[in-house]
Amino acid sequence: MNLYTSKTEAAARKTFNAAKTGETAVVMEMIDRSFNTEDCDEEGNSLLHYAVEGGSLELIKYLVEQCAMDPTWANLHMVTPYDLAAVLAGQDPSKAEIRDYFQQVCGFSDQECYRNPVCRGMHADPSIVRVGEDYYMVNSSFVYFPCIPISHSKDLVHWEVIGHAVTDRKWAEEHLGGLEGGRGFWAPDISYHKGRFYICATLRNNDDAPYIQTQMVTSSDHPEGPYETPVIHNVLGIDPSIFTDDDGKRYMLINRGARIMEISEDGKEILSQPSMIWYGYSGHAPEGPHLLKKDGYYYCFLAEGGTGKGHMITVARSKNLMGPYENCPYNPIMTQKDAIAAIQCCGHGKPVQTPDGRWFMVYLCSRFLEGEWGMLGRETCLDEITWTSDGWPLLNRRKGPSYMAPLPYPAKKQEIKEKAPAWTSPRTIDPEYITVSPEGWVQVKGDGKDLCCRECRSLLLLCQPDFSFFTEFEMELADGETLTSDAGLTLYYDENTYVKFGVTKDQVFVTEYVDDKYVRRESMASKFEGKAVFAVETNGLERKFYYNNQLLWTWDRVTSICSEGLVKGKRFTGAMYGVYVNGSNILRWRQHC
Repeated sequence: MNLYTSKTEAAARKTFNAAKTGETAVVMEMIDRSFNTEDCDEEGNSLLHYAVEGGSLELIKYLVEQCAMDPTWANLHMVTPYDLAAVLAGQDPSKAEIRDYFQQVCGFSDQECYRNPVCRGMHADPSIVRVGEDYYMVNSSFVYFPCIPISHSKDLVHWEVIGHAVTDRKWAEEHLGGLEGGRGFWAPDISYHKGRFYICATLRNNDDAPYIQTQMVTSSDHPEGPYETPVIHNVLGIDPSIFTDDDGKRYMLINRGARIMEISEDGKEILSQPSMIWYGYSGHAPEGPHLLKKDGYYYCFLAEGGTGKGHMITVARSKNLMGPYENCPYNPIMTQKDAIAAIQCCGHGKPVQTPDGRWFMVYLCSRFLEGEWGMLGRETCLDEITWTSDGWPLLNRRKGPSYMAPLPYPAKKQEIKEKAPAWTSPRTIDPEYITVSPEGWVQVKGDGKDLCCRECRSLLLLCQPDFSFFTEFEMELADGETLTSDAGLTLYYDENTYVKFGVTKDQVFVTEYVDDKYVRRESMASKFEGKAVFAVETNGLERKFYYNNQLLWTWDRVTSICSEGLVKGKRFTGAMYGVYVNGSNILRWRQHC
């Protein structure tokens, strides 16, 4: 879709208004004369969105059947024409004919579908494996601890974190303790071999380290762990994955392109030097290699084009492991060609086969505010793979990412158990400073360091789940103590950009840190009595700050809490929020929502 221009605005507005009022003849005439059906409004609404509001089934059928407009196209708020039709049907059953028509066209009901991204907020670089009827997925964790979350699903759509690949805090402190934000564990891969789960990942060090890129391998008999102490291979490259051939030999792939080296069965030894087997389709930033063997072919999947807009998934195949590899004539098999689409930056995918022989792929994507601010970091999408008659895989039939798609298992109702918040912290969680109780309270003791210090250990964080959300925490000071510094909530990206919403003994304040200084601050006199309730309401780039149920400040254009908010180092993560203590006090929090 394209936002209308100054030259096409008059025609677009006339056509949208005609569709909204059900004037079918006017819309058809405008399409015949001047209106381009790819034009949308400022919110990404297509002509079909307006036609659903107008309620003319005749016009809707014309747009879908003659003009090839898609009922599952999402606007910038992730709302599709199908969604609007379902809402109308729910409000007035006599208007269900449009929803029922969309169900016929799409082949699934609005109740038996999933929405992308399936994992929202920071879920970068997914890798997946199936064992029996269970699916397991890992995502990048960067410098956050515990490291490399492992998620489980029965239906490919609903995911629950069941463990982490690295949980030894002393090991994490040794390897992550001095790293800059955004480095750490990149692009993990999970595989299964002879009853054992293997996880590998790049450990990306600072640029002054002896080895700036190393490869980690660990394994366990149980998908949730505990996992062995990782082995580190000092091999330059990123995005490792493990492939086991039919003869039992095991290999690790790394970028650039797809380079392959033989490894021992347990992954603890490198048995050969990396050798290039395929550099890729585009020649631009080929990475994220994965191998699949099917019907006598080795299929090599790559992520190309850089991780921003223009990211893509490509594939090549060969009868021989070491090549030569033939480019797929349909490359790229996944990319977002639509510059105004809500889901962008699609790439870095790994395929998985279901027990009944179907194929799916998890892959990363990004969503942007105003087309610019990737606040949530990279997320995880899911789409089905179909195979052409000449044996090539196509992801979502090369239509780009889906917004609504039929459930892979429509009969399954996977219930995710209520679990405690998935608290994380940069580099490690030291029990000297942090305690998480089974009852839901978290206790943080200040270590005297502010959030801009890499050595700070007195904060706990959660992943921001979407562009709009509300969170509230009750905070209390340990009995008999007097607040010596400040404590409260933080909106956090890394040690270079964050917002603190906190109290001192005689003030409540909000302040923003960017690069190397606090750039704005608001405060008011308020005597802290030992207890307080903090709340933050997020709506896009706007933040509202509530203290003891009173709205104190509204900040617009909070753009620093995202990858694009500052050019510095490796800013590949996503927006977080949580609690902190700056000083030496002990405070407790309970999250209300």
